[in-house]
Amino acid sequence: RYYRPNNSALLVSGDIDPEQIFGMAEEIFGDWPAGKDPFVKHPVPQPEPLTGNSALIVNRPVRTVTVLMQMRGPSVTIDPKATFAADVFSYILQQRNSTFHKNLVDSGLVTQATMGYYTQAHIGPIYIQMVTTPEKIKDAVAALYREIDRFTDPDYYIDDQLEIAKALFESGEIYGREKPSEFVHTVSFWWAVTGLDYYLNYIDSLRAVTRQDIAGYLNTYVIGKPFVVGALLSA
Repeated sequence: RYYRPNNSALLVSGDIDPEQIFGMAEEIFGDWPAGKDPFVKHPVPQPEPLTGNSALIVNRPVRTVTVLMQMRGPSVTIDPKATFAADVFSYILQQRNSTFHKNLVDSGLVTQATMGYYTQAHIGPIYIQMVTTPEKIKDAVAALYREIDRFTDPDYYIDDQLEIAKALFESGEIYGREKPSEFVHTVSFWWAVTGLDYYLNYIDSLRAVTRQDIAGYLNTYVIGKPFVVGALLSA
């Protein structure tokens, strides 16, 4: 239904001869018949919204407790501006001097804590993951809820942390282009998810993210919004 040559791209990287590659592509894929645009006849439906919070406990013979919370984040095809704010805010929290890290990790409540967003065309998930001990699980989860409520406080992060987050993201993105065998996967991902225009303007869009953009993202998708949380711990 969806795997058609007119809905596909072949990306090749390395020290190659273009004419040879075009010849090989024609030899291998030349008899692959095109089809009608699958998104006209079979459009991808938007996932149903979460109607409330839900929780799940999974018992396994583990020594630590892993907590994973997920929320419905922005769809890059509908709200691309929020996706840049989501990426920048995640990098603010990853800094070791962030309020998030100090209150959760440096306090001793958890050994690991991270927040991230995965860009997707249809509802990119926002996730928060923590690792702690059975004795501290209740206090750690309560502390996480307090942190979320404070995300939009004016003093939750400083301007330097905002700019450092942009710089970290930008340097990581540029470094990722140094290895063609990995870069080709990056390009193909963005081509499939949202198109190359989004990717080609990605760094400039990150640089343009403001506090207002981050607050808008958090108020729209995170603070007070339904979530699913799971805990992996021993019985």
